[in-house]
Amino acid sequence: MRCVDVPRNVSKSLCAAAGENRLHIPVHGMVEGLPLKSTLSPRGAGAYRLHIHSNIWRKLRIDAGAIVEVMLQVDAEPRNPVLPPDFAAGLADQPRALATFNSLTPALRRQIIRYVDQAKQASTREKRIRLLAKRMLERAAKRKKKKSSRKKK
Repeated sequence: MRCVDVPRNVSKSLCAAAGENRLHIPVHGMVEGLPLKSTLSPRGAGAYRLHIHSNIWRKLRIDAGAIVEVMLQVDAEPRNPVLPPDFAAGLADQPRALATFNSLTPALRRQIIRYVDQAKQASTREKRIRLLAKRMLERAAKRKKKKSSRKKK
């Protein structure tokens, strides 16, 4: 992974265009003519950093210290991953599990969905769905326990 430090004046413009989503700004654009879809990460003092995936910098044969032309726009389209029907049904059986899954970041939800989709056999897929529903319930219980311990203090 390579990164580009976005200048402060550009960071301010992107931040203003992003509106309420100011911490991690979803963007799309071009790096040396190749399409890019990414999320800007805060680097401090109001500036951001753009991480460039290896499939782009390897094609361009760029390395650390190289100067590249980057064009960015705030990506206003929602990036919420689509839940496969069988996975949605497995989580819907336990509303707390579904609520916990929906509270995760979009990136983590995409990763979990990818894990389910990579199962080659139906039995493996079903097993993963059951396991993930159980993990979501465990995560919900852990959050509940954490909240109750904070209230006691």
